[in-house]
Amino acid sequence: MVDPQRGAEFLEWFAPLARKAGPEGMSRLSVMRQAGGETAGETQALCVAFQGEFESMEDVAAWTSKRLRPLVAAFERRFAPDAMVFTSVFETIF
Repeated sequence: MVDPQRGAEFLEWFAPLARKAGPEGMSRLSVMRQAGGETAGETQALCVAFQGEFESMEDVAAWTSKRLRPLVAAFERRFAPDAMVFTSVFETIF
């Protein structure tokens, strides 16, 4: 999550890093446009999701320690205290 006033700055900062940080060929950046029936606006934090696909939980763990942790640290240095990071791991069922 990023302060809405810094959204453009975030995207400019993140774009070159995403190519290095993401799993090869299997990552994307998404922006939340609506939640709970409410459309995101200028007063809410900009909620973005950096998503990757992995073959195994071992691959997730390796990527987290090698690439995600340094990226999160750089993000927090640049955008804190008006930013937040959280992570989730999902498994595709079908």
